[in-house]
Amino acid sequence: MPVAPATTRSALNLVLNGVLSRYTNVRVILSHGGGFLPYAAYRFSGLPSTVVDPDRKTEDVLRDLKRFYFDTALSASPSALPALLAFAAPGHVLYGSDWPFAPQEAGTYYNHFLETYPDFTPGQAEAINRKNAEMLFPRLAR
Repeated sequence: MPVAPATTRSALNLVLNGVLSRYTNVRVILSHGGGFLPYAAYRFSGLPSTVVDPDRKTEDVLRDLKRFYFDTALSASPSALPALLAFAAPGHVLYGSDWPFAPQEAGTYYNHFLETYPDFTPGQAEAINRKNAEMLFPRLAR
């Protein structure tokens, strides 16, 4: 099974089954920019309240989807990165390379997009490259 559908489906299952609501201290990092999730999150958040569970509010589903952290491994393309940055909560995007599982050439290809992305806000690139991870894992901070 391709990674993106599995990542997206797993994240949705965690949210729709109430796992993130019950375990509020758990932090989950989704690989590969969260797969399809950032792009379709608003579509997913509207379905439970209208189709699946009328007692569940759209805002609650969206809040739980925004609790995820996302790495940039193989996901910093010119179309995927803007969607990820538009969806993810501040501080929830982390650098990822997928090394050693992906060939170095693949990491270099996607790193180029990340390094040359023209629309970062001031300090956003540095936050993605290290500072967001230091906030998530303070014991690793220099």
